[in-house]
Amino acid sequence: MKTRYIALAISLFVSLSGIAQHNEEVTIEGTYRPKVNKVDKILMQPVKPQQSFEMPGTEVRVLDIEHRFQHELEKMSPLYYNGSNGQMPEAAKNFLMAGFGSRISPVFLYKHNSNLTKNLGLGVGIKHYSSWLDIKDYAPTSFMNNAFNVGLTSSKYKNVQLGWEVYYKNDMYHYYGFDPQQVYNTIGTSFGLTSTTTRNGEFVNDLNIDYHYLFGKLDGGGKEHSAKLSYDLGYVDSWWGKKNYPQKLGLALGAQYANDQFPGQAGEDHLIFKVNPYFEMKDDFYRLHLGVRMDGATDFVTTTGMLSVHPDLKGSLSVIDNAVEFYAGLNGGRKLFTYSDMITDNPFVDTRLNMEVTTVKLGFEGGIRTHLMKTMDIHVGVRYRHTDNDPFFHEVSATTAKPYNSFDVVYDETRTVSVMGNVRWLATDKMVVDAAFTYNNYKMTNEAHPWFRPGLEGDLKLSYRFTDAFGMNANFLYQGQRWAMNDVFDLGLGADWHVNDQLTVFAKLNNVANQKYQLYYDYPVGGIQAFAGLKIRF
Repeated sequence: MKTRYIALAISLFVSLSGIAQHNEEVTIEGTYRPKVNKVDKILMQPVKPQQSFEMPGTEVRVLDIEHRFQHELEKMSPLYYNGSNGQMPEAAKNFLMAGFGSRISPVFLYKHNSNLTKNLGLGVGIKHYSSWLDIKDYAPTSFMNNAFNVGLTSSKYKNVQLGWEVYYKNDMYHYYGFDPQQVYNTIGTSFGLTSTTTRNGEFVNDLNIDYHYLFGKLDGGGKEHSAKLSYDLGYVDSWWGKKNYPQKLGLALGAQYANDQFPGQAGEDHLIFKVNPYFEMKDDFYRLHLGVRMDGATDFVTTTGMLSVHPDLKGSLSVIDNAVEFYAGLNGGRKLFTYSDMITDNPFVDTRLNMEVTTVKLGFEGGIRTHLMKTMDIHVGVRYRHTDNDPFFHEVSATTAKPYNSFDVVYDETRTVSVMGNVRWLATDKMVVDAAFTYNNYKMTNEAHPWFRPGLEGDLKLSYRFTDAFGMNANFLYQGQRWAMNDVFDLGLGADWHVNDQLTVFAKLNNVANQKYQLYYDYPVGGIQAFAGLKIRF
């Protein structure tokens, strides 16, 4: 989602999600999860998607805000640790999680997964996450997030899988000093079509369509329509070399449209599109992707148009029996950050702002991934981005006519260099260590500072399982050299007890040091927090 965006998030306003079966983790996390664009592996043999929806696992990490750093790099091997002799959890038709805490309470998550027929799968999800009506340190402060989704997947058609989902979200935020209270409602749907097999001399398809309608109590009203379309058509054949390593000639097309209408200002319409021809090839020890991306953008308000051309190049070389991989790539392109994107990061961003198209004029990424030891993955990478209209949240002065404690968005041309790395180490059959860091250097064109973006980030997680049934974990989070009130320091402790295959009891203690840091001006993290609950699989 958003490597060029702000690597911070609001502390009291969070959502609930289940992720990654491979590490059995359910995370109550911040709504903003910035990630570096991964160096995609070139896939010319699509894998048939599972006829099921991902179910959450068993480990729990609960925070007022879960800092998802930009230095989350892709590992070379699927190292994981779930404390159950390295076994993957079996899929369950139903998953229920409920918990209560000293500041954030209650939490409720239900997910259902089943096959209606041999070729038709059903997924249903309900979640609720809220604070007490009056958080003492920051009264009158409260928030509530609700969501519902239902989806279907079908592989009835030959070599093609279809997926469809509809969802509804309701988010309410109230913070001291801010008037009025913000209420956001979102109705959305998505559709996907994917080829599940590939044969030489055949075409493969990948189609995705997304639409949402945002409305609610937004400074007296307002609404947004947003639609995205992406389509990738490829032809696969073995023009040379081994039959099991065919080449692929492809064309990726994309478009994004957004319409924003708020009281007291003219509506805005934006349209961007891309045309991206490419060629891919691979062998036992290398992968290569050669392409060019052509972008267009039109602002219907000013009736102006823009065209640009960007590289789309990436490749990798594996040595020492594929235990070491060197990779590099050049990229670029346009993206429209909608108002929905903005409030996902910061619910109190002011509605009276101009939405603009952000352009990565040139991006570079390179690095080394290693798996020389069976128990350790190491990844070190370098990223560079020259970005036009890079968005930054900026505090609105209390002396203006805009609401107090609200934020607007400023755009600037930036050049960012990042050095990052992470290590995953299975120290013993009972302990796993995950460590990550990032150093960022920003060069601004107009703004004095890279507002709220950290220069240094660190993340350390330790997990230890005393028995198959009982385990504990610790998290240390740090963000420094920030152009904000202070640095971020957060220490959390957690434990989980597997009563049986169906029932898990968990507990979490967040911000153990009771740090009063602020992620944004006047939006401090809640103090020390205790949280506990149950998870049931059936």
